[in-house]
Amino acid sequence: MDILQELDKAGAVYLDRHFIYTSGKHGSGYINLDPIYTNVSLVSDLCRELIAPFHGQVDTVAAPAVGGIVLAVLSARAFADKGEDVAITWADKADGEFIFERAGFAQKLVGKRVLVVEDLLTTGGSVDKVCRAVEAAGGQLVGISVVCNRGDLTAEKLGVPKFEALASVSFSAMDPASCELCDKKVPIVEDIGHGADYKAEHPGYTGGYIKLLGA
Repeated sequence: MDILQELDKAGAVYLDRHFIYTSGKHGSGYINLDPIYTNVSLVSDLCRELIAPFHGQVDTVAAPAVGGIVLAVLSARAFADKGEDVAITWADKADGEFIFERAGFAQKLVGKRVLVVEDLLTTGGSVDKVCRAVEAAGGQLVGISVVCNRGDLTAEKLGVPKFEALASVSFSAMDPASCELCDKKVPIVEDIGHGADYKAEHPGYTGGYIKLLGA
């Protein structure tokens, strides 16, 4: 399965545009995995790939809400298809943290071997908070498995025993003061990434702003 090709076919890969990244830097490429969630067959296939390195090692699949919920459910289903009884749980975001607050969710972690799944990692901040919450609840973290690693992350950087990614991408990022795209007045995408925040701070950008979603 060519993961990047499948993501591109699903409309998740954007190239040759002008994006604002989480870091505040600018670049011409972006991965937005929201479009894959409308394709149940594709997401099911991806989840089978996500869990493949972890067969026989997992009691519970955990994920950050919201997109990760779908991955957790279908990953557990993929384990079940192989005869493995695996529970699911997810962490909701509250005041900048991720917590397992729903009834019975934390109990699925206590003394359990836990795999954390996620769609896209850039800085790894959200998934790191989920991992730490798993450990705080008494779970044994066996690893992280993600669809796309966009931040050159490793198991060591994430502080986990094992890290798997179905695909890895690296887009060059430029400081705003030396951005070639700004110099060329390439319009900034405002509805993907952090373009809207940039627009609020720089409404007079001479290259203007465009929207891609729903276009």
